[in-house]
Amino acid sequence: MSGKRLLKIRLSLKGRPIKTFTFNKEVISVGRNPEADIFLDNPGVSRDHLKLEMTSRGFYAVEDLGSANGTFLNDQPIKREYLMNNDVVRLGKFSLWVNYEEDRRSLGTSGRVNPHVFEGTMVLSTDELEDMIHHAQERESGPVAAVAHGAPVGLPTTRWSPSWPFVLIVVVLTYLLGTIVASRMPWARFF
Repeated sequence: MSGKRLLKIRLSLKGRPIKTFTFNKEVISVGRNPEADIFLDNPGVSRDHLKLEMTSRGFYAVEDLGSANGTFLNDQPIKREYLMNNDVVRLGKFSLWVNYEEDRRSLGTSGRVNPHVFEGTMVLSTDELEDMIHHAQERESGPVAAVAHGAPVGLPTTRWSPSWPFVLIVVVLTYLLGTIVASRMPWARFF
């Protein structure tokens, strides 16, 4: 184990998944520039829209590079912010769903790194994007329909989710409150 973190990015267009990337490089460029690490051929995206930069602690920060339409982190406009698991970076109609993973690649006796981790540039034209969306709509009828109506399906919507002890405490407190109310109002026992 190298102990480094990998940045996993799930790219989606209008809520529809397109592609997943895994990076371990210092700076990741995103924009309409054909040489960007994540190339998005769309007029709503600036040529050099944003960059993701690894910090000294191994986490990434997202920085807007003066784009015309701005960069949003969890639907809030930003200039530069640190990224946490399940954060969503939005630029134009595209969303980048961010997660960190432990680098599980191991060096073999030859000293070569496992080749199954992809590091590269995505190049999609507008026609290719439309074709991918069309095929995704044909394959997925349920989740895609929900996403089309504005409800993200199976994707994180908040930065906090309750843990089971919290849920258990809420359930017990609700039960106790109901018991107290029922004991003070005898007629409530019948409902």
